[in-house]
Amino acid sequence: MNLTRQELCAALDAQLAAAQEQVCVLAVPLAGGVPLYERGAGRRAVSASTIKVFILLAALDEVRRGRLALDTPVAVTAEDILPDTGVFVDGPGMHPLEELLVWMIVLSDNTATNVLIGLLGAECINAAACSVGTKNTVLERKMLDWDAVSAGRNNYTSAEDLLRVFRALYDETVLTPELCALARSILRRQRDTRMLTRYIWQDVPCAHKTGGLDRLSHDAGVFELPGRPYFIAVLIWDAPDIDGDEPLAGRVSKLVFDYYSQEDTQ
Repeated sequence: MNLTRQELCAALDAQLAAAQEQVCVLAVPLAGGVPLYERGAGRRAVSASTIKVFILLAALDEVRRGRLALDTPVAVTAEDILPDTGVFVDGPGMHPLEELLVWMIVLSDNTATNVLIGLLGAECINAAACSVGTKNTVLERKMLDWDAVSAGRNNYTSAEDLLRVFRALYDETVLTPELCALARSILRRQRDTRMLTRYIWQDVPCAHKTGGLDRLSHDAGVFELPGRPYFIAVLIWDAPDIDGDEPLAGRVSKLVFDYYSQEDTQ
């Protein structure tokens, strides 16, 4: 039986009413129009690794401007390599810019991310975020810099701001068409399937970026359903569980996916 929009919203309201954490949700057709569902989409939240989409945008804009190239060699030093890396296990070396961008997104590698922040600078990254009309996004620290957090500096975004950057990459109002296509390709290769795609068994491309910290679980991106692509962001923080609440993000995403997958949506 098809789910009406009213029934979907009631089901999502019930999921969120039972949640003990802070949750923001935004689901909207990629082409625009009235959101299918919105809760706290403009609230500023600690971004965790979702900030990396804006770093990706900034780096590719430097390529567009000719100040960098995808094959520009970038040094990763011994001092850069963080204990949590899943990539730079062979020690320091030179890596092309594009490789660092891939690892930053698909594995959320913090070593690659911090090297890119050092290469680009916070001002460049924040300018790129502003270029797509963000209101709540700012990068103030590198990954795993807990001293900065203690000093009151952190990275922030919102569900609405994440929509702005993903929509710009799909509408190709930033970069060049080729660089937008590259960004989408990298985002589709995301290997973290614990949130938005957790309960989706169908083979539908999803270009997205996750973020996780203690008691925080974020995921945002675009499901490329034929004829009806849509954006969804689920931002969760202050969860009772130290691991956040990835299943809740998955349940919300599954409800939205099932609605959009119907032959007729109300």
